[in-house]
Amino acid sequence: MSMEQVRPMQSVLGFWAKSLNCPVCNQLGLEVLREAGVPDLLHCNVCSTEFEVSETGDFIRLIQYPPALGVELYGVWMPFGTVREKIKTKLENNGQTISAIIPITGAGKPVSRTNLMKDDWREHEGAVEPPDRAVQQARKLLELGNSREEVRSILEKDPRLNPIQIERIMEIVEEPARTQSLQRFLVLILVLLGLVIVALLIYPTGAFERAFLAVNGLIGGEKVELIPPPPTVTQYTRQGRAFSCPPTQHGAAALFGGKADHWHFDGKNWIYTDIKGIRVYVPEGLSARYTYMTPILEIKVVEGPAVIDPIMAVSIDCYR
Repeated sequence: MSMEQVRPMQSVLGFWAKSLNCPVCNQLGLEVLREAGVPDLLHCNVCSTEFEVSETGDFIRLIQYPPALGVELYGVWMPFGTVREKIKTKLENNGQTISAIIPITGAGKPVSRTNLMKDDWREHEGAVEPPDRAVQQARKLLELGNSREEVRSILEKDPRLNPIQIERIMEIVEEPARTQSLQRFLVLILVLLGLVIVALLIYPTGAFERAFLAVNGLIGGEKVELIPPPPTVTQYTRQGRAFSCPPTQHGAAALFGGKADHWHFDGKNWIYTDIKGIRVYVPEGLSARYTYMTPILEIKVVEGPAVIDPIMAVSIDCYR
């Protein structure tokens, strides 16, 4: 890839930046600086080095670094290892150490971007509404399969966010999931209520007695209930091993049972719906919720480890 083809990464995830080392001082854990209309910068709190990362993650471009390193490194796309090697050679040739050349003042590059970003955060430390970049970061983390606790932990490590803002971010990113979960739950209740009404209207006529096909397509003589009885719940002894929820639909099917494409994650729960009853396993450390008719509509909560069989709609509560 020629340097003309290298393009900067527009948005850098904060948790990924925390796992990176500074190319100048090797400090672990970088922060992301965001400014409207320009690519994100990675910033080192120890030596104040700032740099862009390529879209592929293979190259970096230094924007700010210790002036003692000269101007040769400024604004040039290079592999991370090449930058480190050039810095090492420069220091050895000058008989210097990295600790002797920090802190810095900007390597001839105005530092207003960094200072303005930090001043802006200090000015709004007491603000309730969080910045849009933090909300988008939290959404991406959830989309990547991180749990609510993991997302919160990452946000709490950001020194520019106060506790009120973190709570507001979690409310914003969880609202669509809560709404979707509630809608699915209400639809399920409406379906069950519809079945109850149909049963009350038609059952006295005796139409159910021979209305369903038995196994092998033959007409059976036994009655078939329109509303299935409550599923059987089998509890097992706790072993002291707490399970966590899988990040994918195939993982949910492998752990809980059923078909992968019938499992849907709403940000907090794995929800399964199907017209055919299945056997669901509830691991230790998790719980399940489902509705059934007795004949009134009831909601039952089952703590794992347990097996529910058969069940057509169930919610596995992952993050309580």
